[in-house]
Amino acid sequence: MDEISRELRVAVADAPPSRIDVDQLIAADRQRRRHRTWVWSGTGVAAAVAVAVVTPVLIAGGPAPRTALPPAIGSPTAGPATAVKLCTGVTPKPTGPQPPLQSYGTVRPRPTEEPAAGVARLTAALRDGLRTRLPAGVRLDPAQKGCTEPQFQYHPSYREYEVGATVRRGKESGFFLLRVAPTPREESTPDCARAMNSEDCRIVRFPDGSTAMLSRLEAERGQWQFWAFVARPDGTSVLAITNNFRSQPVGNQMQTSTTADTPLLTMDQLVEITRAPGLTLYP
Repeated sequence: MDEISRELRVAVADAPPSRIDVDQLIAADRQRRRHRTWVWSGTGVAAAVAVAVVTPVLIAGGPAPRTALPPAIGSPTAGPATAVKLCTGVTPKPTGPQPPLQSYGTVRPRPTEEPAAGVARLTAALRDGLRTRLPAGVRLDPAQKGCTEPQFQYHPSYREYEVGATVRRGKESGFFLLRVAPTPREESTPDCARAMNSEDCRIVRFPDGSTAMLSRLEAERGQWQFWAFVARPDGTSVLAITNNFRSQPVGNQMQTSTTADTPLLTMDQLVEITRAPGLTLYP
């Protein structure tokens, strides 16, 4: 197992869809550089998930998604303080050979901020936004052991920041992933061909110059995965993924179960999180 796999498993240590899912994701990452594949176990359906997309989510019994998506969280010039208590290491500890440094072209020069400073700043921005944007009764349990709130980690091979968590509401749960990275040149122009599901994708442009791609995919009946990708005009891309199912090992097989009628975060909430002013690599 290479380091890409180990880093991913650290990020989603609290129950990734399955080992097969992760291996498929890693293989696609090598083939398409900036694209990762997430496969629902037991369905035989591979969701080709571009690392640059956003997804709508419906809450059972709640209102339908709004046509007009909400504005970004807070003021464009204001952001949370960077003083934040970190609960685990900034960079996952390597346990094997490091993968080669990704050298894909970006829309602007890569940021030179030290990873420790970037993790503290982005974590503060995320926590600040989540406190006001999570719906009542919903919480994010971080994947990192010993953490009570979500915290970013820095992945040096991809020069990006990522946080994994479990979304919970009572006995309902789902997966959550948020990634902040420099925008690759080939992803600066939105294209639904790169969406998780090109047949269920739409592109939204915002007055501040940012662009979102929204896509969703139903694997087995009632099992939904949504993701939101926002390309900011400053050269930062932010990806959010969530779902409403869980895969666990049962003997020698993986068993997938639906944990909620729909993902616990709505599309509006995903977009609000990805558009938080502090989630940028160019502060």
